Amino acid sequence: MLFSGIPCHFAIQHLLGAQGYNSGGPAHIADSLTSTPAGESKSQVYSDPMVTISFLNPIDQPTGRRRLLAELKEGLEDPGFTTLQITVAFAKSGPLLRLQSLIAAQRARGLRVEAIFGIDQFGTSAQALQFALLHFDQVFITRESGRTFHPKIYAFVGPAAARVFVGSNNLTVGGTETNFEAALRVDFALPADQAIFQPFTDAWNEMLPANCLAGRQLTAVLLDELIQNGTVPDESVMQPRAPGAPGAAPPPRPPRSGFPVVPPSALPPKKVPQAVKAPKAAAAAAVAPVPIVAPAAPAVNLNVAQRFVIQIKPHDNGEIHLSVTAALQNPAFFKWPFNGKTVPKKGAKNKAYPQLSPDPVVNITVYGAPAAPIQTLSGYHLNTVYYELKSEIRITASPLVGIAPVYSVMIMEQSNMPGTDYEITIHTPASSGYAAWVAACNQQMPSGGAVPRKFGWF
Repeated sequence: MLFSGIPCHFAIQHLLGAQGYNSGGPAHIADSLTSTPAGESKSQVYSDPMVTISFLNPIDQPTGRRRLLAELKEGLEDPGFTTLQITVAFAKSGPLLRLQSLIAAQRARGLRVEAIFGIDQFGTSAQALQFALLHFDQVFITRESGRTFHPKIYAFVGPAAARVFVGSNNLTVGGTETNFEAALRVDFALPADQAIFQPFTDAWNEMLPANCLAGRQLTAVLLDELIQNGTVPDESVMQPRAPGAPGAAPPPRPPRSGFPVVPPSALPPKKVPQAVKAPKAAAAAAVAPVPIVAPAAPAVNLNVAQRFVIQIKPHDNGEIHLSVTAALQNPAFFKWPFNGKTVPKKGAKNKAYPQLSPDPVVNITVYGAPAAPIQTLSGYHLNTVYYELKSEIRITASPLVGIAPVYSVMIMEQSNMPGTDYEITIHTPASSGYAAWVAACNQQMPSGGAVPRKFGWF
């Protein structure tokens, strides 16, 4: 890594030089770092009267100790900053939707938000670019044939201070919350540290289209062109890339190690419309979420949630009730309204109900007190029916009877494995991850007994 043409360790020495640390080299610098108390983030912090440097440890995000998303919220809430400049290789709408209310509030008080996005390798979505067109002051893209635009820099700037994050974090849910990522946070006092901070300002200016031939300002017309020619994908159809030779089956998902992963923050409920009343199946097709669309930008489906989490109450017959409210919020995720019909038993008075046909194929993993799964089901055909009379979506998973108790948490995500529709993970109340997943459920079911169940989207 280079800093204004100087190798990284010399650059850090320069940052610390005012206190006499430049003579000791990297080892001496390490001696000046102090760790936080046991049990908290192990990120290390160096500070002098002007510059403060802290490190986001790769273990911080997945364990929930410290996350870039929280750092970005802190920066947005700081009235001392007047500009936020984001430079990233890949971006998706997840973190942007989580920051939307803060961005709107801070722009109203005068904050300027600008971004430069890479659009290589299908890593930046149409939804992210559309959001930026609507909610940012200026948006640019950088693209050069045979090269990948790959920086990750977040810079807050104000008249008396600046704060820069440089690391591996893309503007995605994984990059800002759950992936193993590393980053440096550097706080500058201005104007005292302007000379040290200036390379970040210069880097931003050099990447603007006026100085970089690979850059272009993003407009609604350009975004529409990028969507139409397939350069920028829609998140509703994006799937994780499976490694391996073209046409080859992807490798199996690795087993869970027992590493204490904390889920990401849930998408804010107000980002998806609430169902007023569950419709009959015939009318369900007319109910659709309201996308956030820039007036001058091409319409893009914003049903971008990739995971659904819900507290469940398994019945003795193996039935589990899902949420019609959730199905109305994100029809595509559940393939709603269902396209098939049940076949009533001969002589029965029950009518045929809407059914998802064919049955979705799922892999189910259940966690209890042990770190290892207490049950796994592979290639299970999950019967899924909409009972119109009670306006209930029911799935049937008989093998879970006696295994998953009431108020267990079920996480569904669309699978990228050929022949598999969903990956389902269930945490029982005895699971070490149970409390974190319950806390992540941020929408309450309309009904559900003395203790209403909750659900959420990620």
